[in-house]
Amino acid sequence: MRSRYCAFAVGDAGYLLRTWHPSARPRDLSLDPALRWTRLAVLESHDGGPFDAAGTVRFRAIYVHDGQRGVLAETSRFVRHDGRWTYLGPVE
Repeated sequence: MRSRYCAFAVGDAGYLLRTWHPSARPRDLSLDPALRWTRLAVLESHDGGPFDAAGTVRFRAIYVHDGQRGVLAETSRFVRHDGRWTYLGPVE
């Protein structure tokens, strides 16, 4: 979770695509360079340990866009794929 937030913060679309589960990954990803991510708060996590195949992370990320503060809040699903954690999508 934290590494993906950092990738958003520095604009590393390649890393984000590589860490997205193949079944949910977009073909391409364009990031808005005017969007500035300023803070991540991991609020809760379930499973996702060394012996787990899946886990969830509830977080709140703060950003600034055109001088306006915004918040992205999500509970994300992660699963292991080829031995690595990948982002599957939001819990719905």
